Amino acid sequence: MALARKESANARHYYVGVEHLFMALTRLEGGVTVGVLEEQGLAPRFVRYMLRQELSQGDDRRFWPGYRETPRLQTVLKLAHRLAQERGEAEPSERDLLLAILREGDSLPVRVLIAMEADLDRLEVVAANWSADQRTPSVPVPVYIQDPGVMLNAEELEVIRQMFPGHGRVVIDRQLHGGYSSARVLVATPYQPDGRAMAAVVVKLAERQAILYEKMRFDSFVRDTLPPTTARVVGNPTLVEKSTLGGLKYTFIREPGAPGPIDLADYGRDQGPEAMAELLRNSLFRVFGETWWLQHQRYQFGVWQEYELLLPPALVIEVAPEAGTPRRRLTPLGQWSRRGHFERGEVVALEGFTVEDFYPDRQGVQLIAGSGADAQLRAGKVEVRGIPNAMRVYHRGSVVEQIIGRVLYTRDDLLFQQVADLDPDFDPGQERLPAPAGFDYALPNPLRRYPNLLQRQITGSLSTIHGDLHVHNILVGPGGNAWLIDFAQTREGHTLFDWAVLEVSLLSEYIAPHLRSAHWADVWAAITLLLEISQTRRLRQTADSLSHALTAIVAVRDIVADCLANADDWREYYVALALCALRGMRWAKTVSLAGRRLLFLTSALAMALAMGRDGVSASSPDVDTTDFNIGVTDLFSSQRMQDALDASDDLNPDEGNPL
Repeated sequence: MALARKESANARHYYVGVEHLFMALTRLEGGVTVGVLEEQGLAPRFVRYMLRQELSQGDDRRFWPGYRETPRLQTVLKLAHRLAQERGEAEPSERDLLLAILREGDSLPVRVLIAMEADLDRLEVVAANWSADQRTPSVPVPVYIQDPGVMLNAEELEVIRQMFPGHGRVVIDRQLHGGYSSARVLVATPYQPDGRAMAAVVVKLAERQAILYEKMRFDSFVRDTLPPTTARVVGNPTLVEKSTLGGLKYTFIREPGAPGPIDLADYGRDQGPEAMAELLRNSLFRVFGETWWLQHQRYQFGVWQEYELLLPPALVIEVAPEAGTPRRRLTPLGQWSRRGHFERGEVVALEGFTVEDFYPDRQGVQLIAGSGADAQLRAGKVEVRGIPNAMRVYHRGSVVEQIIGRVLYTRDDLLFQQVADLDPDFDPGQERLPAPAGFDYALPNPLRRYPNLLQRQITGSLSTIHGDLHVHNILVGPGGNAWLIDFAQTREGHTLFDWAVLEVSLLSEYIAPHLRSAHWADVWAAITLLLEISQTRRLRQTADSLSHALTAIVAVRDIVADCLANADDWREYYVALALCALRGMRWAKTVSLAGRRLLFLTSALAMALAMGRDGVSASSPDVDTTDFNIGVTDLFSSQRMQDALDASDDLNPDEGNPL
């Protein structure tokens, strides 16, 4: 009951219900509840997490002393006492409490167990007959690594061992690319104790909260919409007590004797861009499109609601409780994150934010508007530093009533530093980028114009989106069939979000290696070709390897054409592309200098194209490109572009603007 009260206090409930009692039972190491759950393959930690997701957070107001018991808990306790008396005991044991919860049958823990597909009858039988001798000491499952390039630490090895209880051994065949996160994605083959090999699986290891989100979003958005030939999540997440990591298994699709799937980038390198383009159009989009991207539900939204989450934190502040009266009080989803101007050292108060992530290396946390799948909830995020032992003070999902601190950096500071790391041959603070001779379009500087883009209103379509559709999350299996992994960001959102993310990924990882060098002049050559694709949705056939590689981008644009809300207005896509490309500046550890330079100029080009007049886009195949070039050159040359940019600063943010 003490543990139950602690669970209640952490959630600010200040009452004790059956859910708090059940979570307390799952914390008794070596207890009946832990043993019974594990016998059914349910990680106690995962069960607790699912319960917490069903419980709303309370507040700090207490309307009574102590911790009152709910009527349902009193019913359960009375039933547990009767079970104890039948055994001749005065007080109920842990087993009596567990059996009483299962037999009462209508509490939140029971409903969560049913949702997790637990066999309640089996749980009750096992619990009723459980004995200490039944819990045999677990023998660590040996893990062997075939690929000498794969190094696993002790924490990762322990997660893998607990993923395969009762097996004779597990062999790690190889590692797949993990994309832009710190996740490890491995191909593993488990073996029976008698040496028989079982079906190989894809194992994903990541921070436990990311693993939990991925499982929840798979269940919510993905499970019932996947084609039969694609991979699926197997079972529940593996969560090791007192570990920061978690694990998830996906089915692994391959033909007998075949090495298994490769990701889209490797497929393109092996088979060429034409094969990649064919796979994107016919295997990925055609197969998944019906239940995902072609739902075509009308969706009107502010750009910030879908795309601000891609940008760095709006503010980085350092806790300073003695700093005096805050100059401003900031609340979630306010205009301050998009149009506010802050000075370094300014004292602000953050009120009502939710903890999303922890940064132990800098004693910090990331705060957002709320927990959930909506992209809007991650708009206006703030990083707070100077909180020692933050993981003891807060947990993910905690609502922070107030934090007072000083501004260390603004979003502009962070973006300017990321562009400075590109060693630009121009002033990052100027309004327009100096184009080389022969490039007739003046491009706006993304660092100066992105706030206007965030304020724009878009009429698009809503669908199920992957949320992180980069080249390493698209695998190619038997028969050239495409399948997806990593659903941690899957949600209902702007349909074009996925395709802008994929184009950015292709540009940075597949196209950039075809540049002659990382010099800005060679990057501008790629932008010239990208402009040609934007104008005509085609590219002249040449022997140049860069032009050849860009065939994959043409395929993406063909798919986008089928997803546009208005077939004649490509500005919807260019807004998405501009902000997705701008995100790439922060990938210094995983993307080459040439790739990040290419993404910066792609963002600038997309912003320019998003400013097409009268609803006409340069990339509409029905537009006479000669006439369009005259019009766009007129718009973006001399003073007219500057006038358009200046005018956008004077508009009411609620009424939209030229960007």
